[in-house]
Amino acid sequence: MLDKRLKLCAELVKGSRVCDIGTDHAYLVAELLSEGKCTSAVAADINEGPLSAAKATLEKAGVLDKTDLILSDGLKSVPESGITDIVIAGMGGELISRILEACDYLNGKNLILQPMTQVPYLIEWLYGNGFEIIGQRAVTDGKFCYTVINAVKTSAEPISITPLFALLGKLDFTDENAVIYAKKQADRLYSAGYALRDSGRSADAVKNIALAAEIILKTGGKPMYTVKDIFALMDEIAPMKNLHKGDNSGLLVGNPDTEVKKVLFALDITCDAVREAVKIGANVIVAHHPVIFHPLYTLDDSNPACLALKNNIACICFHSPLDMADGGINDIIFDMLEPALKLKKQAMLEPVHPDGRGYGFVCTVCEEVLPDELGKLLKKLFGCTIVRYTNSGRPVKKLAFCSGGAGGNLPLAISQGADAYITGDVKHDQWITARNSGIALYDCGHFHTEDIVIPYLINRFNTAFPGLEAVRAKADTDPVDYIL
Repeated sequence: MLDKRLKLCAELVKGSRVCDIGTDHAYLVAELLSEGKCTSAVAADINEGPLSAAKATLEKAGVLDKTDLILSDGLKSVPESGITDIVIAGMGGELISRILEACDYLNGKNLILQPMTQVPYLIEWLYGNGFEIIGQRAVTDGKFCYTVINAVKTSAEPISITPLFALLGKLDFTDENAVIYAKKQADRLYSAGYALRDSGRSADAVKNIALAAEIILKTGGKPMYTVKDIFALMDEIAPMKNLHKGDNSGLLVGNPDTEVKKVLFALDITCDAVREAVKIGANVIVAHHPVIFHPLYTLDDSNPACLALKNNIACICFHSPLDMADGGINDIIFDMLEPALKLKKQAMLEPVHPDGRGYGFVCTVCEEVLPDELGKLLKKLFGCTIVRYTNSGRPVKKLAFCSGGAGGNLPLAISQGADAYITGDVKHDQWITARNSGIALYDCGHFHTEDIVIPYLINRFNTAFPGLEAVRAKADTDPVDYIL
């Protein structure tokens, strides 16, 4: 008489008196009473029609005398009267939560809940209202797969849960039905994530795709990512909407639909980096500097973009967006300097967008430092082989900095009253300007002031995309040699 979904609900009933909310034809109640698993029951429904059908079912089964038929909106008109188990099946998760919320005698009751939709909503509601899942199973019936939740009220204190737990609860993945159910949830998340990704909503897309990947890992599978997904996460980290005019960022080499095997990270995509990617089986390289910036007049293996294309390696480069991103390169520099100097951001060094976003910062220094001491600190923090600098001879009370080759922004630092300016790739005339202006100028190297972003990116990828191998290129080294 019972379909697989209701059979599973029946298996979780433990007591002698069951209450079936939304009973419909009362098939569950008739089964439980006929088999002697329960001695009495309540069959409740919000409409008269289902109750009439329920009465006919119970009469035919010969158990009508053991059942109270009650017209009720959820549990509102159902008296407690010795009920041991409450079954609410075949409804949406939000409706089930509202039915439970309106009842004041749930302590000690064995709850069997079978939501047709909004499962995460229901699980979050349960744990947010003092309930705990003591068992959960899945069942497959034809092309449909359902989950049945066994819960009890344990306390009045809300418990926070993860999005993954809200989706899967306490399913046991040694059960094939649980694996089928979980994979269906992953498929839904992937579909939603791809739609969001392709509509430009990268942050929401990444959440869905990452959660789907967590589910796949939970079931013992290997998640699948595409080049588009890698780009979407980079777009979340450093939004392309902040691209500076004239910059060349984005997917510069490769097919966006290619499945990703492994991701290699480097400041620059050099031929050595491409050859390393081939060797370790990485088919995506993520870099800060564009692998194609100037026009290409010849195509051969001496050009890393050509070499990457020849070996089916995608190249994703985020240049100016990563310089200006919240948490990006210049924020990382601030975080490196702040503990020692107790910095406070005062202004953007070079605003380039209408909202004020741009390159570098001007900061006040709460812990004054002499120019030579600052130079030693910078060498240690950036890991530079050398730090070139001009010693102004006066304490640094305000400093400015900008990653990369931003020596041209020295006049901006001077105009904002900075006592020191930190950057890379300083030219001779800029050293002269610093001397004449009495500002301490520091060249910590283009590489060293930007390569600090690579560990940050790898950490973001490892956190956001479970099961994806993200590694730093051994070829990611300072391209300059020094004789000391």
